[in-house]
Amino acid sequence: MIAAGSANHAAMLREQTLWQHRRSQRFHSVNMTNFLFDLVSNLALLAIVLSACHLCNRLVPGAALNGAHIFVALASAALLFDAALTFLVFADAQSRYGKFSTSSAFLERAAAYALAAISALAWRYAARRTRPAKAKNENGNTLVIRTSPYSESHLPM
Repeated sequence: MIAAGSANHAAMLREQTLWQHRRSQRFHSVNMTNFLFDLVSNLALLAIVLSACHLCNRLVPGAALNGAHIFVALASAALLFDAALTFLVFADAQSRYGKFSTSSAFLERAAAYALAAISALAWRYAARRTRPAKAKNENGNTLVIRTSPYSESHLPM
């Protein structure tokens, strides 16, 4: 009787441990899925901002918008807004927004913002390095032609 009771107890503990193990794996899987969704959505927003800035630079003469810097500014503002929501709004309504108000959930979202911003700046750096440099002569001299009293043309010699 005692042996049967202890065997049942051991089996119940083993079953609980397996259930808890499966539950912890599912929890990590959900966290990774949320992180990947945040990262992919931030990268999609990066692509939209880069495309809009490129289109604006093509259509508007004299415009020199830097899409990477604009995205980093937007991501920084979104991170500040996310921090305010997480620690001020969601923290007051734990029963309704419990999974969003934890600091670990905020850190996952912050990591997604940071990775997207780093990739934007890396993209900008790589694009700038692959762009051919403007030709300069060895002396750095330019020929200035006065075309009118208001403008000048600079030609490399």
